[in-house]
This record gives sequence, structure tokens and C-alpha cells, in this order.
Amino acid sequence: MFKDFSDPIYGFVRVEDHELKVIDSVYFQRLRYIKQLGVAYLVFPSAHHTRFEHSIGVMELATRIYNSLGLKDKRLLQIVRLAGLLHDIGHPPFSHTTEVLLGDKSHEDVGYKAITEGPVGEILKREGFSYDEIELIARLAFKRYKDDQEKLLSGIITGEFGADRMDYLRRDAYFCGTHYGFFDYERLLNHIDLIEGKKTVNISAIRTLESFFLGRYFMYAQIYFHKVVRILNIHLLELIEKFFRRDQFLNMNSLMSITDGELLGVALKDPDNIYIKRLIGREHFREVFSTNSYEEFQEVKKELISRYEPDVLRFDVARKKVMDDDVLISKNGTLVSLREVSDIISHLKDIEIYRVYAEKSLKDEIRKLLVSKGYHGKP
Repeated sequence: MFKDFSDPIYGFVRVEDHELKVIDSVYFQRLRYIKQLGVAYLVFPSAHHTRFEHSIGVMELATRIYNSLGLKDKRLLQIVRLAGLLHDIGHPPFSHTTEVLLGDKSHEDVGYKAITEGPVGEILKREGFSYDEIELIARLAFKRYKDDQEKLLSGIITGEFGADRMDYLRRDAYFCGTHYGFFDYERLLNHIDLIEGKKTVNISAIRTLESFFLGRYFMYAQIYFHKVVRILNIHLLELIEKFFRRDQFLNMNSLMSITDGELLGVALKDPDNIYIKRLIGREHFREVFSTNSYEEFQEVKKELISRYEPDVLRFDVARKKVMDDDVLISKNGTLVSLREVSDIISHLKDIEIYRVYAEKSLKDEIRKLLVSKGYHGKP
């Protein structure tokens, strides 16, 4: 028995019966109510997509990568698909924005526990998966591999050009109404090789791979690190800390029942509250300075703190590496690093954006002050 899901990125996605049992559970359905990009929809109006459809998309794309690598074990494919499906099961409301409220844990820690010790694992047991298989699903989903084979399988989902990143780039671009994140993923899949037990890309598809990394670069620079998105994230955290107890995010059982809607629903009962107005009343703080220099940022920060009360200022640091891990290219029977054969990637600098925000009424005053002090920043 199976079911087809209609998806704007892949067309129809086929889901098997045991996967449907997981998807139909309350714990997975909760992802329908957690926005993929937090409050980015307040800047990009159509960005209302959720962790639910992204997770199904990752499962589908993980299947395509698995098959492209020439892997044949059908049971292992079931495990990889479930790992892709469940890789975001532990996300808190508003996704990455509120992850700082999890204390010393991450959404991956919460997800791992939900699979191996919690309700999701119980569903998998009833569907015939052994404890060892359930543990393997969790390890693959959250990059906790034990050997080279598990590293390869986990990389199908979590790797540098794994299913997770490939899906969220195309999906986020689609729903944000931009083309930055689109790349020829089918050509990339057709040129993935398994050489010496490692996932590689044939040199003939290097332009496609460059397009992938450039797309990710611009999605971070223009969407994820957009100046208004970043300050709204700051205001969201302030709102949550005002209206909710932090311990609600520290317990897996309570966390697995909280959604975006619940947080906003409680907050909206006090619409005149300044924290509400800043987040959804367009009274957010305004950017008054931006630079790529950490040293200049620290100087400006010191200057402003000496002149203004802390409550009227906000400071933000946004960083992203071009690549977290090396990518191997197969060229004439040998393996080389992508940076060695791509001038584009080798010259692309990591993203570093340091920003200062201020209360709206102080925007012009502070900007003029900084210019008079010789601080012009960089766009």
C-alpha cells in the first residue's frame, strides 16, 4: 500500500505504508505548523512553507541520490528514507530562530531522542524495525555515523550537497519568489559517482555544482541573512522570553507539543504590547550600520554603547562558510578537491555580516553620528 503526495518541487512523491504511519502521527503532523523559515514570511510574503513538506521532500531526494550512487540494498533504502523523513522531527517552533532556547541541546539532540527513546521509535517498532535499525535511522539523520559506510549514507541526507540542503535551497527559493536557490539538480544527480567508497561529482557537472554553491551563497546573503529577517528573529526571541517559560523548550515532551501558532496565539492576546508591535506591527528596530569587518563592528558597538541606553540598540552577527566540508571531484580517474578545480569556489569568501539596529525614532540620528565619526560600513 502507498500514497502519493503532490509536491510543487518534485511532482508526485510516493510514500509507503510504514512511512505513512509515521507521517500521520501527531508528532510528525506537528511539523505542518512550524514554518521552514521562521518569521521570514513577514518579509517574503509567500514563505509560508513548513518543515512538514520539506521533510517529505528530503526523503524523496535522498531516494534519488541513493539510486544515483548505484546502491541496491532495499532495506537500507527504507532506513535512509526514514532518516531523511525524520531529520527535522525535533525542530522547535519557528525552526532555527528559537534553537538557542534549547540550552546545551540542538534540534538534532531532541530529534535523536524522539526516534530512539520517544514516540517516533515506538511507531517504527510496531512497523517491524528492530532497535538496531531505529538507532541507525537516528544516526544517519543526525550525522552520528560510526564508520565509513554510515558516513556515506548519512551524507546522502546531511552532506555538503545532500538531500537536506538540495531540497531547502530549491524549496525556499520557490516559496520566497526568488531564483537564487535554483540549480540543475537532475544533472547533478546524474553525475554523482561512488568512488573508493566516497560520494563524488564528475568533472563534467562542475558548473552545476558551482551553481549549487553560488545559489546557497546568495540565498544566505539575500534571504536568510536579510537585514529585516534578522532583526525580526531578534524581536521574536525577545517576545518568547517575555511570554513563555524557558523550561518549556528544555523538556522534550513539552517541546514536541509546541507550534508557531501556539506562541503567536498567546502573544496576540496582548496586541498593544511593544514586543508584539515590534514583531508584527512593523515597529521593528532599523538597521543603522552594516559592515563585513568584525573590528569595525566592535568599534561602532563600543561607540554607541557609550552614548545610548542598551534597550534602544540591537547587535547582530551573521556568518556562513562557503563550504563546511570538502567536496570531491572525479577527474580522469583521480579525486581532487572542488576548490582545486573551481576558480569560482576557491575565490568565494565566507559570508560575514555585522549589523547594528536601533529604535526607529533614532535611526537618522545614529546614522548621522556614525558618518561624522568616519564609520561608513559596507553594503
